[in-house]
Amino acid sequence: MSTMRFGGRTYRNGDLPSAVLDELVPFGRHGTSAASRAFLRSDAAGSWNRAAREIRSEAGLDLTARGWNRSRSEQEAFFLQRYRRGARSPYGDYRRYAGSTWGRVDGAAAAVPGYSNHGWGLAVDVNDFGGVGEFGNARRGAAFPILRNHGWTETEGRRVDEPWHLVYSPSADRGAGRRSAAAESRRPRRPPTIKLGSRTPRWTRLWKAFLAAERVYGANTGPSFGEELEEATRTWQKRAGIVPDGVVGPKTWFAAIEDVRPGRKGPAVKIAQEIAGLTGRHVDGVAGSVFATRWKQIQRWLGVVPDARIGDATIAALVRKA
Repeated sequence: MSTMRFGGRTYRNGDLPSAVLDELVPFGRHGTSAASRAFLRSDAAGSWNRAAREIRSEAGLDLTARGWNRSRSEQEAFFLQRYRRGARSPYGDYRRYAGSTWGRVDGAAAAVPGYSNHGWGLAVDVNDFGGVGEFGNARRGAAFPILRNHGWTETEGRRVDEPWHLVYSPSADRGAGRRSAAAESRRPRRPPTIKLGSRTPRWTRLWKAFLAAERVYGANTGPSFGEELEEATRTWQKRAGIVPDGVVGPKTWFAAIEDVRPGRKGPAVKIAQEIAGLTGRHVDGVAGSVFATRWKQIQRWLGVVPDARIGDATIAALVRKA
């Protein structure tokens, strides 16, 4: 298989667009260094994250990975470390690649570049799941039944004698519909796109108040999006380094809340509160304790430092997820 389709996109093995990737929990604690960020295709990442939280709750184990999505160049590096063109393999492991036969001379088996399940963003190598052939590893025994319920299969791992190697199968995922309300609640609200002629009164008023505070708009504060507001939007977008199209889409909304943090007040805070999904008296334009708690939840979901400060990393992650 040379291409695969997911999320409305077609991609090649080892060339997944960032739009179809999500980060694995625990954020920033993967790899042999325990300090790397790990990504899989979003459905596989969602499954891993559900399973990891369940395993932590039920078995008291914290799972991390040492292998996840791999680009084509990373696959080639792994392959060339372990296989030699024309070599005799002491493992009896031979692969056809680039028109030649290659023998494995060192390390664990590796897929031919361009054919790895890691290259589809669907495979994970789990830390501390035993050595070669050790399928009876205690940690693995406690965790794998839960992983299997969430769609993780061991068929490929058993074929190559690797207990740590698991592949996600969407059709085998019996936990896909069990995302908890708490997990879903971490997701921020996607602000609507408003433009000339839009009929989105609450968000239009929010935007007018913000531009008035930025001293680029001084016309009416009503619910309509007219030409004066469009021109003021262009002016502010130029100042912010955004394409000045007069359309207030997610990028413009997110740029408006950059550097909002606990202790701040004003229309930008109110926009950030709306994006955070707060309601009622909690949308008051004052970044207090409720604001801080909610934005830390969102930042954990985004995979950035949960400090409640909407800085560059948070903005970039919001744009990626929009």
